[in-house]
Amino acid sequence: MTNELARREILISRVVTELIHYTQAELRIEYSLKVSNWLQGNLDYLLRVKSGNKLLVIEAKYEDLTRGFTQLVAELVALYQWSGSTTLDQQPIFIGVVSTGTIWQFGRLDRNTKHFEQGINSYRVPEDLEQVMRILVAALKGNN
Repeated sequence: MTNELARREILISRVVTELIHYTQAELRIEYSLKVSNWLQGNLDYLLRVKSGNKLLVIEAKYEDLTRGFTQLVAELVALYQWSGSTTLDQQPIFIGVVSTGTIWQFGRLDRNTKHFEQGINSYRVPEDLEQVMRILVAALKGNN
């Protein structure tokens, strides 16, 4: 796996496919989002469960998780500021994940406090696949 696209299409997509199976989430790949000229870009994966008005952003990276988290924060803030859907207003916490395909690390944006928290744990796939799937399913189906 020599680049981000390969990791996204081969490693991360397998987990996303299983996640859709368990949650019945709608999937958008390379979802374009523009809030302003300064706050715009493409979300690698945007998953959304309409019944619970939940969404999840997955940012694929080749290696640099730190850069990935900077990008994830910007994407979650953009979703927060985006007013294209009033159903998003019902979700107080946005969950996101940065992944190389083999390493998964989670973060969350609390819309009320406008505070971003980066998870302290990293999960390895395939070793921690069950834990990763539980977290992802809970982000889309459970209470954040």
